[in-house]
Amino acid sequence: MEANSGNNKSLKRKEKVYRKLRELTESLQLEKLHQDQRIGFEASFIGGLIGVSRNNTSKELNRLVREGKVVKIEGKPVLYVDKYILESKWGLKVDNPVIENYETFRRMLKNGISDSNRIDDKEIFQTKAVTELHGSPNRLVTAEHREDKFNFNNINDNCLTEKSVLDNMIGARESLKAQVEQAKAAVLYPPGGLHTLVVGPTGVGKTTFAEAMYRYAVEVKKLPPRAPFIVFNCADYAENPQLLMSQLFGHVKGAFTGADREKRGLVDNADGGILFLDEVHRLPPEGQEMMFLLMDKGIYRRLGESENTRKVRVLIIAATTEEPESAMLHTFLRRIPVVIKLPSLEERTLQERMALICRFFRDESVRIKAPVRVSKEVIKAFMLYDCPGNIGQLKSDIQLICARAFLDYMTFKKDTVEVKLSQLSQRVREGFFKIGEKREELVKNFNLSGSEDVLFDAQDKGPSNIHEILMLDEYKTGDDFYEIIQNTWRKYAGEGLSERQIREKVDGEIKDYFEEFFSRIRPKDASVDREAISKIVSPQILEAVEDTLKNVEGVFGGPLNKKVIYGIALHVETLMKRLRLGTVISHPDKESILKEHPGEYDLAKKIKVSLEEKLGISIPEDEVAYLAMFLYAVKAGKGRGNTGVLVIAHGHAAASTMAQVANALLGVDHARALDMPLEEKVEVILDRAVEEVRKIDRGKGVLILVDMGSLVAFSQLITEKTGIPTRVVEMVSTPMVIEATRKALMPDLDLDTLVEDVKSLSPFIGQQQDIKDVASLNEYGGRFFQGILVDILGKTLTFLNPQKACSALNDVLEKILAEFGEKIDDDITIKFLFHCSCMVERVIKGESLPYNNLEELKKVRNNVFEVLRKHFELIEEVFGINIPDAELAYVVEMFDTHFDTLATKPDTLA
Repeated sequence: MEANSGNNKSLKRKEKVYRKLRELTESLQLEKLHQDQRIGFEASFIGGLIGVSRNNTSKELNRLVREGKVVKIEGKPVLYVDKYILESKWGLKVDNPVIENYETFRRMLKNGISDSNRIDDKEIFQTKAVTELHGSPNRLVTAEHREDKFNFNNINDNCLTEKSVLDNMIGARESLKAQVEQAKAAVLYPPGGLHTLVVGPTGVGKTTFAEAMYRYAVEVKKLPPRAPFIVFNCADYAENPQLLMSQLFGHVKGAFTGADREKRGLVDNADGGILFLDEVHRLPPEGQEMMFLLMDKGIYRRLGESENTRKVRVLIIAATTEEPESAMLHTFLRRIPVVIKLPSLEERTLQERMALICRFFRDESVRIKAPVRVSKEVIKAFMLYDCPGNIGQLKSDIQLICARAFLDYMTFKKDTVEVKLSQLSQRVREGFFKIGEKREELVKNFNLSGSEDVLFDAQDKGPSNIHEILMLDEYKTGDDFYEIIQNTWRKYAGEGLSERQIREKVDGEIKDYFEEFFSRIRPKDASVDREAISKIVSPQILEAVEDTLKNVEGVFGGPLNKKVIYGIALHVETLMKRLRLGTVISHPDKESILKEHPGEYDLAKKIKVSLEEKLGISIPEDEVAYLAMFLYAVKAGKGRGNTGVLVIAHGHAAASTMAQVANALLGVDHARALDMPLEEKVEVILDRAVEEVRKIDRGKGVLILVDMGSLVAFSQLITEKTGIPTRVVEMVSTPMVIEATRKALMPDLDLDTLVEDVKSLSPFIGQQQDIKDVASLNEYGGRFFQGILVDILGKTLTFLNPQKACSALNDVLEKILAEFGEKIDDDITIKFLFHCSCMVERVIKGESLPYNNLEELKKVRNNVFEVLRKHFELIEEVFGINIPDAELAYVVEMFDTHFDTLATKPDTLA
């Protein structure tokens, strides 16, 4: 089944390539053939138009050549044309689909064309789609020009900006990657670009995309800065075709009743720029016919003109929500060689949706000139709800909730505009019902579990804690690395330190830099890592580094792991950026590096030469010293041991049994155990744990697996006593010990990554606690079950943040019980937090429970109601709700039942 699926995908791609090549070949016209100009299309150009990489396009074209459907012209560049069009349209007989060079092909063109299509030596084929739009097809774009300037797989060409407006669009590296490449191809194609049709449902951003194409054309100087960008919605005049034509093309005096003077049209106004036709499927047939004359010849007539024609140079970008083939004339569509399909919001990644949400909240903060504070539950709702109107509707819904929050901001004179769950429309709230489908992806990619809100401040460039939500900078390189090294050297030189002392400090800076890279690159899944790295490192650099390091593996005693390869690739990417900017790269103590690390220095020189050859660049000699330090850090790191594993559990043999099973199954003796008899004092076990950690640490720290209670707090105390990094994971089980031991044996796995992997095994794993001394251990043990309750509530609640709810409700419970003179215990805590969390969620959803005999209960327990109302004001403020008395009645019952049962004091709360 998988093989068939792959074949179907390949066939579909091959068909796209073939159709585009046939379309391009068919648009060729028989005109003058100059000796210094070439006919045909490169793989990179064809791929750029349809959003397929050059390599894949070339692969499909060669398959088509073998099938006898495409003619391949060897040489530099390699060109392709459709065989059927050459033979059927021009009468050219092609026996061999592979032609050895362009001169042979040119002779075939001159000599092999049938008499009916015979041309002399000066005639050529010319592409209609790229002729000058004023109607004089006097320029042919040659293959040489395309090779030099329009290689769409190398977007850093001289004619492109380093990061263009198209590159800055949300999704440009993900769901819009192919569309951005198509747009660049359409704008850059000489002489005036290719007419483009943008297709997609309502609200996907077709107008925004068209405007970005216009701004890109200005950026790359295809249009002057003041070039017009005219927008016309064909639906506005769809019921009156005559008026529509007048608006678009203008009219002469007397063209129709009421036309008492001549009028320019939008086509006139767009001369020298771009005309954007939205909802172009509403253009009547006669309008489409006039439009394809404009696109074909660069000429048009105003309404009422029969003889006179007018010339303009206009690039057309059209947009439609319909299927083009069913809604528009075929003759019109044939004049539009580039079709860009924009994805719906549902088809875009959650990371892109998060970026859009944050962009819109930031925009609202700018508009209202005040900080906007948004709860994470609100952000989660916008991430999940059905949004059939796509990006446009998402923006409108965010504006609506900000407007509601702004009203409270003005009414109550608040410092910030506070956006809460209660202000969401019912339609947006319903998104929480989809949380089960997206829970895993949300947890994996976003930090939405904390209780803190997200602040979008109009005074800042972005929200202050946005990176805690959007985890998109995991592999970002440090552009200021070289400045740090150089500034460190100058600083200590100015303080009078010796060269040796300065060198030691600089070495420390370099080590920190490389270790930071390594800590960011986690080897859990090499394919995922490569995909993530490829988003910020160009494929050309990544491949060059991989090939280069493959040739020097022997020096490292075997293959280099992915972390090292990707770390060096990130470093080279930063180096390339500095070289492009013309920044001088110098090492303050190159000679000492050469003297102290000659092996690494020699290897770095070989890598430098290889990268220069593969990337076509010149790397400064001083960069060799930095690369040598990188390689030294890599080799030094290979000698470090594995992460230690220590199991501690209550009972005479619980920990030992789990460790023995894990070691036996894995054939190792790596997991160590420490049993804690129930009668043993905590202080004694802590001392034994400290000694055990000292024994088993091999330089990478120790993972401590515990069962429950006070043991959870051991990590911080052990690290303070030993200086050895430790982490604790609770709720230990035999499968957890087996998996932790197996992964701890992996040489590339650091302690933090191991902790994350082990935590993913259980839904009931708590967090390491901040315990400062042994005396506080027993106090922590009394709060143990609240951590478990947060985890259970996370599985029970639909959308409410369990950590935030438990924190606020726990404060309320403590105040209520203090007022009644009752002590808090685990039983009432669990009942209260569980019931009231669900109650808050019901109230937010507008689904409060009714209560029979409410008035009677209020008379009997009025004082309890008053206390609850007073303290639940905190909950109402935090979540922006009003809790009805019917819901509070159930809380009253809970207290009555609990305290009657425990203390048999029926009047406790009376």
